[in-house]
Amino acid sequence: MQKIIYILSFLFLVTFKIGAQDFGFGCLGLVGGFAGYGMQTYQTKGINERVDFFNSLYKDSLVSPLNNFGQAAGYRFGINFFNQKFSGFNLSFKGFYQKLSEKNKAIIKSGTIEIAKTFEVKIASFGLGVDFGTHITEILNWKILKVAVIFSQADFIESEDRPGLLTEKNDYKSSKTNIGYSLTTGFVVYLIGNYISLEGSAGYNLFRFEQLKKEDGTSLTVNEKSNQPMPVAIDNGGLAGVIQLNFSFPL
Repeated sequence: MQKIIYILSFLFLVTFKIGAQDFGFGCLGLVGGFAGYGMQTYQTKGINERVDFFNSLYKDSLVSPLNNFGQAAGYRFGINFFNQKFSGFNLSFKGFYQKLSEKNKAIIKSGTIEIAKTFEVKIASFGLGVDFGTHITEILNWKILKVAVIFSQADFIESEDRPGLLTEKNDYKSSKTNIGYSLTTGFVVYLIGNYISLEGSAGYNLFRFEQLKKEDGTSLTVNEKSNQPMPVAIDNGGLAGVIQLNFSFPL
């Protein structure tokens, strides 16, 4: 992980130095922002075992069972610090914030009332990355390789709704920030010059979250009838895809 951070820092310094020499100090080429929507698969053996136990425990009274977890979706917002061209290639640096979630709901029939039980996984991330690409045509750019270091926090929220009562909620959070990384590739279609473009990318993200705890220190357990802490909540990331709209201007 440290090697990736060193590589990103080295590329940033080299590119900034070349940009300053070629274009004058303070010239960063095109800068701007972006907003988009993404999907992320992930592996969560522990949470899915908790889901399976829940479905088995209430199987005789379930109107609809809980589904397993493994695919989250949400929004991404970011800043392109700069984007410059060198001998037919372009190099850009970016920072972004992304919030993904997956929510599954079950209905339990208890006498004449229905109880709603909801499980939700949330993953909030801040990332720093570098994109290396080349123009195929005037309106099409291939982002050959996009590398990012990602700092993430995870939540597992379990809530229960009963008619006429306040919602009961338990929020289990990761105790420390996870450092992961992503490797992706994608294409950019320029809609209005170099200033507004549509970008789609796909690749693989790696991250891991072990024990999750409430504010009072209570750990998420392997199931609701056990006191054994769940050792790993999310084992790893997986395939990911993002589509975003980029806005750029010269600086």
